[in-house]
Amino acid sequence: MDLRSFKLHRPDHHVRAVVVGARGEQGRDLEGEAYARVDAVAEPLWAALERQAGAPVRALAVDAFARQATLSRADAANPGLRLTSAEFEALVDLVAPVARAIRGELLVRAPDVAGAGPGEARFWDPLFVANAGGWELGRAAPPLVTWFSGHVPEGMRALVPGCGRGHEARLLARLGATVTAIDLAPTAIAQAQAMTPPELTIAFAVADLFARMGSPPAFDLVVEHTCFCAIDPARRDDYVTAVADSLQPGGLLVGLFYAHGRPGGPPFTTDRAEVERRFAPRFTIEQLAVAQGSTLIRHGQELFAVMRRR
Repeated sequence: MDLRSFKLHRPDHHVRAVVVGARGEQGRDLEGEAYARVDAVAEPLWAALERQAGAPVRALAVDAFARQATLSRADAANPGLRLTSAEFEALVDLVAPVARAIRGELLVRAPDVAGAGPGEARFWDPLFVANAGGWELGRAAPPLVTWFSGHVPEGMRALVPGCGRGHEARLLARLGATVTAIDLAPTAIAQAQAMTPPELTIAFAVADLFARMGSPPAFDLVVEHTCFCAIDPARRDDYVTAVADSLQPGGLLVGLFYAHGRPGGPPFTTDRAEVERRFAPRFTIEQLAVAQGSTLIRHGQELFAVMRRR
């Protein structure tokens, strides 16, 4: 679930959020103790905004997708102030924790299936049935959209492991790639197929990435988004083997690695050192840095990587 927009209104102790998920956009409200928890996270942001505005700030409205914000000041003569793009980006390190706090209050995850682990379809399928997955952005991840707009994969054979509802698969297909997209969860594949317009040809399949280990390389491109963080960390070397075996020599792995720093999972965290250590034996790492333009709920917590199969 991602945040499309949100408004914090201090006089009314109220947050109005528009969230995006499998069912599209929905308006949600936070009041009472939930508002108080969000407002506590927002204190550094309020202080920075009031220094910038030169007056007390009554409300903040954020368009998270457009990365824009408008302030309401306690100044009858000049109540409104829209932040420039540069001003917003200068404050994004303070805005992002507030966005994550709002989403944390709104997100309800379905209980795990007793005895099931992240390597099993029965662990994931109920999350897709209930539309309760916290990974769902309702769109392809923005850093991947930006990269592929400048590195068009036309004519490439692409694999999307752990494709979920298929947002990245559709991105690649629209740009001219021949796409295979796999997921353990039958419901995820069914929903991905239902969301894919008929003019896009994508080979969706219920399949296990690890079953590909040792297979002849068939792809020029693998796109990673929320698969590496979903598997048991004990199988991360197997993940490297599987994607490397899937790629032709010289093929690319392009992806986002979730480095949120929290214990537990899924999603299980990682860091730059781990990514380098695990992938370097099979890949030349051409780019590995904090992603730019991530959705606000993942700002500063994604590593963008481009790796070439040795």
